[in-house]
Amino acid sequence: MKSWFLKLRHALLLLPLVFIGLAGAPRAQPRPIEFDQFRSRVNDAVRALGNQPRLKGMSLKRRQELVDFVSGNMLFVLLHELAHTAMSELDLPVLGRKEDAADSFAALTLIHIKSGYSDRELTEAAKGWFMADRRDRKDGDPIAYYDEHGLNQQRAFQIVCYMVGADPIRFKDLAAETKLPKDRQQSCAEDYRDAAKSWGVVLQPHLRAPDQPETKIDVVYGEASGRLEISAQVARAIKLLEPVAARSAELVIWPTPFSLEMQTCGFVNARWVPATRKLTLCYELAADFADLYREYGAVRAESRLRKSK
Repeated sequence: MKSWFLKLRHALLLLPLVFIGLAGAPRAQPRPIEFDQFRSRVNDAVRALGNQPRLKGMSLKRRQELVDFVSGNMLFVLLHELAHTAMSELDLPVLGRKEDAADSFAALTLIHIKSGYSDRELTEAAKGWFMADRRDRKDGDPIAYYDEHGLNQQRAFQIVCYMVGADPIRFKDLAAETKLPKDRQQSCAEDYRDAAKSWGVVLQPHLRAPDQPETKIDVVYGEASGRLEISAQVARAIKLLEPVAARSAELVIWPTPFSLEMQTCGFVNARWVPATRKLTLCYELAADFADLYREYGAVRAESRLRKSK
């Protein structure tokens, strides 16, 4: 049992959590970057948003909840797309659907930071998928069973499952809130172990040694106007891209340089494009998350508050 645990622990050290710059790795001697710095930048952005005409009527608490929701979901998407970048650039083997593997990459990254704030960001991402499901149902959108992605509720519950599988005590309240059945909670431990071991094994050969040069990874924040200005302002303020780019270059040997970008796309999306060597998050996606929270997050929270009075 002890030998098995040590092997698993070694695999966990090689998880994608190293990309975000928040934990040590045995070979690359990473520079420490505290997740509290990200939280501090988010808090600063929340205060600054009080000067935005569109948000002046929103309380500080509501602004905090909105920014936490959007930043948590955008961070999850960024890590999800970084997984696609790794699969493509490092020619990683993938058993099963790539989208499911990318979700596990993002979830395990945030789980292993083991910060109260990172837990909150991942929780917001899971809730985002639940909200997206409610929106689709309300809008009457047909369920695309043939899609390469899992259904919204499936993706939400799988994130919760990884969290509970990693630490059932730490995430017991979330399991209860999302009504994850007890028998599924027990099987989540195996889901978590399988995902952790798999990512550890496939990433190990690509870790950068201290004497190897770092790959150049550019960070770009494009221009935004109109309702997208707030998304661009917050993204720059919290430095969403910088720590991921820095740690990706520091910890992994990539075959060629690439860039992480936030741009005005004209549509809601995020994607890795091998031909252009760009991982792009659209400002429209951040705005869509904000709309999703306003319609299905804030209203629900206010309803619970009224019932408690």
